[in-house]
Amino acid sequence: MRPDGTARAGFPPSSACVAIDASLLDLLSASWARLRTAIPESARLGASWDELSTAFVEHVDGAAAAHAGVLWIPMVLDGRDVEVAGIHAVCTAAAHRKQGLARRVLERAMTHALARTQTVVLHANDPAIYGRFGFRALPQTVWWRDVSVARAPAMRKLSSDDANDVAIVHAAFAGRVPVSTRVGVREAAGLFVLDEVLACDRFARLWVMGDVVVAADLEERVLQIYDVVGPRWPALDEIVAASPGRVDRVEVFFAPDRWPAHAWQTRPMQSPDVLMAVGPFSSADAIAVPPLARC
Repeated sequence: MRPDGTARAGFPPSSACVAIDASLLDLLSASWARLRTAIPESARLGASWDELSTAFVEHVDGAAAAHAGVLWIPMVLDGRDVEVAGIHAVCTAAAHRKQGLARRVLERAMTHALARTQTVVLHANDPAIYGRFGFRALPQTVWWRDVSVARAPAMRKLSSDDANDVAIVHAAFAGRVPVSTRVGVREAAGLFVLDEVLACDRFARLWVMGDVVVAADLEERVLQIYDVVGPRWPALDEIVAASPGRVDRVEVFFAPDRWPAHAWQTRPMQSPDVLMAVGPFSSADAIAVPPLARC
């Protein structure tokens, strides 16, 4: 579904859609405590969990006991525009584990997804579980290079408490240029906002530079760029020059094929979970899903 709750072309809403009621919120929060506040906060910022995710739920005695969600990610894979299904928030109540409930919700979620697309992705803490459902692990890469660029007027930090700043984030997705033609994401403002709130509670990593929103951290003179959103693609030196402090090194968490003039080095991405996929994905040797486009 689109962030406004309407169906994407070719992807009708499912009768399995379930609203986030108190029982389901309790279940989700038991596995990820931050969801208790992140779900209402992201909704306030225009990214409603109910509208982004189709929920598959098993109930026991009227209470939610197992959940698997499906959300749709408009991606670019090897230059092709595709709709990818993302499985997320798979969990079972502690009292009802080892009863087959997770398998049931996953099977229903996969049936729903594969009826509409060939490609399904997820990020797994326990890859072995999802291997049984046909998922394969996809190693991710970080690209980095040392830099020396003269400073320019700094980017402005965005605030989730400012309605105008929230509008800037959503507006940046209108006709956005995906960060990469290998693995990129098109117009997915709701997912971007939800992932930022889940990671940081607020817009802790979001900056605006003219008509472009940059998701980045600057620590010990290392600029970590997670995503770039806007109707144009800025030069790397433009971002570095506008950073809020001295930068000696840049790390990019997506394939930097739109910055081909630079000599990039690579290292494996260190992550607490593993990107996994069913069906066709990018054929590139080195890939990464931008962190603010994760399911």
